[in-house]
Amino acid sequence: MVGWQHESGAGPTTPAFVIDGDLLDGFVDRFQAALEAHWPHSILSYSFKTNSLPWLVSYMRERGIWAEVVSDAEYDLALALGYPPDRIVYNGPVKSRERLRSALLEGSIVNLDAKREATWSAELARERPELDLAVGLRVNWDLEARRPGESTTGEEGSRFGFSADNGELDRAITELTGAGVRIAGLHMHRNSSTQSLGVYEAAGTVAAEIIRSRGLDLDWIDIGGGFFGSVEGSPTFDDYISTIRRTLQPVIDPDRTRLIVEPGGSLIAVPVEFHASVLDVKQVGEHTVVVTDASRTDIDPLFRRRRGYGVRLAAAATETRPEQIIAGFTCMEEDRITRLTDAPALAEHDRIVFSRVGAYTMSYQSTFIEFLPAVHVRRGDALTQVRRRWGVADYLQGNLYLEGGELVEPPGPGAAGPGGPLSR
Repeated sequence: MVGWQHESGAGPTTPAFVIDGDLLDGFVDRFQAALEAHWPHSILSYSFKTNSLPWLVSYMRERGIWAEVVSDAEYDLALALGYPPDRIVYNGPVKSRERLRSALLEGSIVNLDAKREATWSAELARERPELDLAVGLRVNWDLEARRPGESTTGEEGSRFGFSADNGELDRAITELTGAGVRIAGLHMHRNSSTQSLGVYEAAGTVAAEIIRSRGLDLDWIDIGGGFFGSVEGSPTFDDYISTIRRTLQPVIDPDRTRLIVEPGGSLIAVPVEFHASVLDVKQVGEHTVVVTDASRTDIDPLFRRRRGYGVRLAAAATETRPEQIIAGFTCMEEDRITRLTDAPALAEHDRIVFSRVGAYTMSYQSTFIEFLPAVHVRRGDALTQVRRRWGVADYLQGNLYLEGGELVEPPGPGAAGPGGPLSR
């Protein structure tokens, strides 16, 4: 069940995402202020995987926020959108040897996640002994043991990083330092189901134990992301950073060791809406089904969202219905987005706005049945389109197809034929 509010009839052509630019500014301002208050010597980096829309990435860059990437493709995207290598935090378990080497040589902050990455880094250090090669190590630690019920993996534990309990972390340290690589950072990120302050206190506590027991002198502590973010509510960004500082300050100097944070959803989830229109209303037995030009593939691409959406309606009717099932355009019976209770009776052309849909929706979005929807940025009452709705030309780009038994390239976007633009 979800609550709903009235919405004016104005808005973009649907379906479309709308980013509230003023609201996004507020989230970024609050996070930057929390760091300035509690850990000025810090790096705010944006998690590309959460939402890598080019406009959003470039917005973060212009706000002075670093890039946090977890693949070669994301690293290349950061470079293409104007990030210099020395403002990129490079994480993740799938780095290629070539990109890892270039990132180390060009000044990126690199946190190793896999044993092969440690071996490649050691090889580079032996090849270039004149360099001061410095890496961070992602630590695999047991969140469930320290905060029962708050991990997302339970007793199976995380699949990322080097275990601090079975010797893998120490073996990586030995291999790297033996080759002349300096251990400059620890990466402590863990996903949690609660986003509680206790998770970050636990991460800081484990980091402090490792720093003491291994005698590390670090340039950075990367605490990761996963923060709770809302316009009103707790914990706040200020709460998180003050807790992290209080936990780590006994073992490091915050004026020398930088704190790295990697927020994604806590910055972008709330400022994004999805605008849809009603295509049809069907009465099926006792149930009213409202078919829209939205889909769970747009706003719940993993089909696992349990909490409801904030919903705003622009409806012509004054009478209400006790329940309406809001469904998507796809041919899957499971494409049922939400249910409205005691809301205006929806009819064709009415509009529905789903709120808080900025995290992981665009990144996971598929081309199942329909192509990608447009994206707009709203400032005041003005809308600016920053991604046009995909057509056939966009989908065919980079592909070859058969024509008369021969492989051919599609025409460009401006050409006629199957590669040309479609207006709908």
